[in-house]
Amino acid sequence: MTIPLPNALIDECLVLKSRKAARAITRRYNLRLKPFGLQSTQASLLFCIARGGFQSISNLAVQMDLERSALTRNLAVLQRGGMIAPDQTGQGKTQIFSLTPHGVEKVRQIVPVWEELQSAIHQEMGADNWQATQQALALIGRVG
Repeated sequence: MTIPLPNALIDECLVLKSRKAARAITRRYNLRLKPFGLQSTQASLLFCIARGGFQSISNLAVQMDLERSALTRNLAVLQRGGMIAPDQTGQGKTQIFSLTPHGVEKVRQIVPVWEELQSAIHQEMGADNWQATQQALALIGRVG
């Protein structure tokens, strides 16, 4: 049985369109990162850890906009892979991670790939669309 609904519920649905766009971008990044044994969320997490500036796991979760459970799972993957190690000064929620030498090397390997992919997508979209998308994503991020 079908129900008549306004076309805008599907055609203009921000949830559907944003999830579809996010999945498309995530697939593309994950494909390029596969040879490095990482997914895009893990690479982004490595970048945040490399940059520093977070005082706790909770602070990192906010910075990454990840639920703590998802963050904890991804931290465990990076730790098992020898890319990060806990800082001995904190425990539990105040624990801080830093890159190991292997993690530093992994970041050095994936940064050029990440930049190349960003540049390719930028070129495909064109400068105006790229900038408009960056602004729209920032605005949408503040809506929630």
